[in-house]
Amino acid sequence: MENCHSAKGESLNTFSNSNILGKKNSLGYASLLILLLLTFFSVLGMEGYLKANLESRMVIRDSQSRQALYLAEGGIEWAKAHLLVNSGLRQGSLSLTTGRVDIVIESSGGGYKVISEGHSGLAVRKIEEIIQLDTGKWVLKSYQELHR
Repeated sequence: MENCHSAKGESLNTFSNSNILGKKNSLGYASLLILLLLTFFSVLGMEGYLKANLESRMVIRDSQSRQALYLAEGGIEWAKAHLLVNSGLRQGSLSLTTGRVDIVIESSGGGYKVISEGHSGLAVRKIEEIIQLDTGKWVLKSYQELHR
């Protein structure tokens, strides 16, 4: 700092130009550093959010897929129960809170081919069973999941 005296003899304090520029540069670097840190943490936060969102969607999709499979298996059991009462049954459909099931029944070599398609959310699972009635009980001849 330099001291200057006014006409009345008072002392005035002034800063030199190099001291002012030094403070401005350090403020600029600090502002830049803060901006870079904010950007870095924002990117980290966004990445964490996107990963969590993706994992959540995968869990929902997996859950819906399992529900669709269980619905399709339930459709097979529904068909077995109804075939005991009405052997002429050829199709059916069920709507439940978790989804819906469409069942198609065909005669097949003394037994039945039952195709059950379960729907839950966006998931669809389809099962085909060939069953035969033997002394009042269903005998499973073939089971397969059908894929598109």
